[in-house]
Amino acid sequence: MEEDHYMILGVDPNATESEIRQAYKRMVLIYHPDKNKHPRTTAQFRKIKEAFDVLSDPTSRRAYDGAIERSRHADTRNNSHNSDTRNNSHNSGGCQPNGFSQTETESTDIISTVCTVGAGLLVALFVGFGAYSIMSRSNNNRK
Repeated sequence: MEEDHYMILGVDPNATESEIRQAYKRMVLIYHPDKNKHPRTTAQFRKIKEAFDVLSDPTSRRAYDGAIERSRHADTRNNSHNSDTRNNSHNSGGCQPNGFSQTETESTDIISTVCTVGAGLLVALFVGFGAYSIMSRSNNNRK
């Protein structure tokens, strides 16, 4: 399955429509190609837009959640069926077929999530500071 739309937007799967909308706006501030000139920005922006399109529409969100649930059930069945095979294989240390261990893959996901959330907090901090500066200047001009 493709990347997790909830993780791309940095929201919980139980997020409300307004939380999804707020997360989308926050991510657009960070990853919009006009604001961020990094070479991967356009691709990330497309993922954000796709995730928002799916999660903001109740019908497509239900279908997406159903697909995730079916995928989890299939993974659970495959893991229980292959447990004997894994114990006897030469692939020790929890290595995945892509050559990375499960903890390396999970830490990459965690790092990208932390960076996304951290960048969102930085944007909010700068926006808040800018608003404070503007308000302070306008109050000083009135005196």
